[in-house]
Amino acid sequence: MDPQFNYPTELKGRRKLYSLINGVKDPLATISGNHRIAGDSYRIRANFTNKNFIFSQDKEFVEYILKQNHKNYYKSEIQSVTLAKYLGNGLLTNNGKDWLKQRRLIQPGFSKVKIASLVSIMEEETDKAFEAFGTETEVDLYDFFHSLAFTIVAKTLFSSDIDERTVKELGRIITEIQEVFAKEVRLPFYTQLLQVFGIIDRNIEKSKRAKAIIHSVLEKRRSSGEEKNDLLDMLIRARYEDTGLPMSDEQLVDEMLILFIAGHETTANALSFIFFEISRHPEAEEKLRQEIAGEGESVFTPESLMKKSFTSNIIKESMRLHSPAWAIDRQALEDDRFGEYSWPKGTFIILYISGLHRNPRYWNEPDSFIPERFDDENSKNFAYYPFGAGPRLCIGEHFAVMEMALIVRRFYRRFRFISYQETLEKKALVTLRPVSVKGKIIRNPE
Repeated sequence: MDPQFNYPTELKGRRKLYSLINGVKDPLATISGNHRIAGDSYRIRANFTNKNFIFSQDKEFVEYILKQNHKNYYKSEIQSVTLAKYLGNGLLTNNGKDWLKQRRLIQPGFSKVKIASLVSIMEEETDKAFEAFGTETEVDLYDFFHSLAFTIVAKTLFSSDIDERTVKELGRIITEIQEVFAKEVRLPFYTQLLQVFGIIDRNIEKSKRAKAIIHSVLEKRRSSGEEKNDLLDMLIRARYEDTGLPMSDEQLVDEMLILFIAGHETTANALSFIFFEISRHPEAEEKLRQEIAGEGESVFTPESLMKKSFTSNIIKESMRLHSPAWAIDRQALEDDRFGEYSWPKGTFIILYISGLHRNPRYWNEPDSFIPERFDDENSKNFAYYPFGAGPRLCIGEHFAVMEMALIVRRFYRRFRFISYQETLEKKALVTLRPVSVKGKIIRNPE
């Protein structure tokens, strides 16, 4: 260890080897196990690349990196280089002045007023999707919600009709890209094999196909000559303050692709977890139904959907237990220190959000589903960051929360979901997702 710096406890020997190997297959269990052994912060040094990684599920450490000293941290090479070669330089992967410039251009499209105006489109697409449910319908909610959430993003943000075949193709491409990306990140030496066998090149070709699909949406809008007053119109018309120029087509497509992916993937994953948890807790389901009935005619208004409620408690508690954004990566621009620890510039920081959300230091009964815990008047100060924190707080947070609340309420007003699964198998790629959520949907008697 460099005597100049005071790292957290370092994992060595067999535990380190176990982490490097098992971390590819099951990163959640591996990282959680490491925290149980080494405490809320620990270090791993990757011998092959000689890079230092600090993992933390400490609330104060997370807030320091994301808020207090955020200027010293960029998105790490994991996203800004490795993921960017597939998804481009949109908001998710960009850094520094370029990121800030893009964020300022896009932010107005996600104001609360703008999002509230989209409720009627969300309702229409949700009800249209629910028409497929008969008296009793067997379903995999993971597939269903991915299709629905993708359609909602297409219709609300880009006023675009994308057929089901294309939605499925994009979903498959995104999954395959994430699978390869995860292997690149977790087994750096494996990257050479991926290159030799042409897997990375094939992945890049898939990303080009995804961008071509998104570009066709852009071209369709331009050729139509229509003005929809949606996010896409805003992006096309937007001009940079310093140059007065519009975004290049390449940048436009990169931003659209990121918004398509982030706007549907995390929401669909979260909804899958939410419905699974409701199905396992009938008392919560009954309380939800009572709230829906009690809201009367205002139940689907933006004000009702966005206010503090039992619906919002269910969403928060499910995202605490199963946060789609399961880890956040940063990289130090300069040497830094926090508390007793110090580290050099270039150090990779992995903020383990899934661990933070179940850390017994901050949560009573951390593994239990207790929506009522968010009734606490101090809940705003909980160790809870499903959408990140600081300047890079997810731009679509309000959009996602309103969409989830709407779908939950419209579903449970008319249906029930009975899960066939007592536990969920999860897959941690860029986002945390269930492998499946299979069960039966039952229509309520009229």
